[in-house]
Amino acid sequence: MNLREQLRHLLPEILPDDPAEAIKGTELIRLVRHRLGEGYSDATLRYHFSILSYDPTSPIAKVDQGQGYYRRQKKTAGLNGVTRPSLFDEEGDSDQCWSRFLRMVAIYERLSLQRSRYPFLLNRNSSGAPSMEGEWDIPDLVVADWDLDAGSDDAPRFDASMLDLRRHLGGPEVGITGVQLKLSVSLETFSADFFQALSATRWTLQSEIVIAEGLNDEALVDALRSLGHQFGVGISSLGIQLTQLDELPSAKEIRAMSAAEFEAVQNLLRIQKITLPTPRHNIDWPALNALRKKHDSVSDLVRWLSDCLAKRQPEWVGGAVR
Repeated sequence: MNLREQLRHLLPEILPDDPAEAIKGTELIRLVRHRLGEGYSDATLRYHFSILSYDPTSPIAKVDQGQGYYRRQKKTAGLNGVTRPSLFDEEGDSDQCWSRFLRMVAIYERLSLQRSRYPFLLNRNSSGAPSMEGEWDIPDLVVADWDLDAGSDDAPRFDASMLDLRRHLGGPEVGITGVQLKLSVSLETFSADFFQALSATRWTLQSEIVIAEGLNDEALVDALRSLGHQFGVGISSLGIQLTQLDELPSAKEIRAMSAAEFEAVQNLLRIQKITLPTPRHNIDWPALNALRKKHDSVSDLVRWLSDCLAKRQPEWVGGAVR
């Protein structure tokens, strides 16, 4: 058995599951040498650790920011992405995944509003509830960015001068960002998850993917960063453990929280930016018009944007699921 195969068998017994407890290379060499003997140099072992950490089938992962190695967790499917037969094998109960996803939607909506960005839930079926599988032609959410009047003392209102200038210059009066939400991604699923998101957001002005779980695996982060830069997609993580999502109040309660109450939720987040979105010059109007005829939620989006423009002020309609 060569060294690489020996390490595949040995490392799961040595490496910690938690990236926060990652073992530095020097200590890992000592532990491995205790089991394999003195037959391999430090340089040889370090080389194999590094090579294996970029192999999605291997048990070793390197932390993205910092030093050290931990045990890679096997995930056979993305969550809220492409449906696979084993979608819930890793997480146990489908209701648990569903509750986690709804809480993530609510958290993202609240974070958007804090930045004066107005979210609109597109991913919903005939019952008004989002779909865990998502769509390939519309994103989970669209976020509208308006030029707001900083001097408005009451409800937020549009900056009339900027709105008129945008209109006369032929630019979009509102920024439209398509956002796909994922509970988690892995080296086995990131490509399908990424291209579903890219497909679903290609008609908007910007594309973003937001992942609930922290991105600790250096190989996964590098792969996502490469795709994000290549296709101009913004990628970020909320940095919250899925078990922490389980302990939060319901999505309805998160939306109803006061600013002080929601601050406690924010304190659980460790937001990580992988790539920034590259704005496109124009909305794909023919695609939007076709989607408006296919999806009731897109028709509702168009109506909502028109109502906001008519009233000259933004309005948050809230999530579909309470």
